[in-house]
Amino acid sequence: MTVQPLVATAECAPSYYDIEALASEVHRDYFRDEALLPIRWGQQINRKKRRSIRLGSYDHRTTEIRIHPSLNSPSVPRYFIQSIIHHEYLHHVLGPNHNRRFHAHERRYRFHRESKLWLKRNLPILLGRRVKPVLRAVRDTPAPRQMALF
Repeated sequence: MTVQPLVATAECAPSYYDIEALASEVHRDYFRDEALLPIRWGQQINRKKRRSIRLGSYDHRTTEIRIHPSLNSPSVPRYFIQSIIHHEYLHHVLGPNHNRRFHAHERRYRFHRESKLWLKRNLPILLGRRVKPVLRAVRDTPAPRQMALF
C-alpha cells in the first residue's frame, strides 16, 4: 500500500482512509435507526505548532460531520478516527452538550479506552510539537578505573 502525503486542501488531497466507509461502519454498529450523515475531511491548515486541535465537528444546520485532515494518515489507527465519528454522531443524536448522558453513550464505543489512550500518547504530535525522548536519570558515578596489567 502506498502512503500518500498530505497536501494543502482536502478537496484535492489523496486519501489514506475512506472516510465514508469508516462512517458507514460506525453508523451500522451504533446508529442504525438514524439517518446516514454526510461526512468529509476538513481543510488542511498549515500550522507547525498549535495550542489545540479540533479533531472533529458536527454542523447541526447541514448535519455534516467533518474530521480533521491530519487524522488521514497511516500512523493514526482506524479505531481512533471512528471514535471521533462516533462522538460527532452522538452530537447529532443527543445535542451539543457534553453531559453525563453524552459521556455514558460515548463509553459504549467498543474502543473507547484505546482511543483515549492513543490520544493521550499522541496529542503532542497532533499539535505539532516535537516529542522529546524520555531519558533515564543517570547517577553521577565516577568513570570506571582501568586496570593496569603491567
